[in-house]
Amino acid sequence: MINRPEYDAELIGSNLKRLRKAKKLTVDEVRRYLQLGSVQAIYKYEAGKSYPPSDALFALMQLYEADLYDIVCGCDRTPKIIVCIMGLKPSP
Repeated sequence: MINRPEYDAELIGSNLKRLRKAKKLTVDEVRRYLQLGSVQAIYKYEAGKSYPPSDALFALMQLYEADLYDIVCGCDRTPKIIVCIMGLKPSP
């Protein structure tokens, strides 16, 4: 059995921010889409201070037209995904 990987909250946050900006969406537009009362949660997600709950994460994936790998690793579905998920450093 492999060990559970550690997820990098700051990397996930920066990926969420990158994906939002790529869609030219404001934080307030994302807040409204997620039906949140304020933008603070979005800022916390993007700063890596907290993770979005699963229902919000699925909604963000749909809004950003992204998959889990885009958010967790910032990469596509190539063999390097194993490196990202396992928390290993890629070889040069």
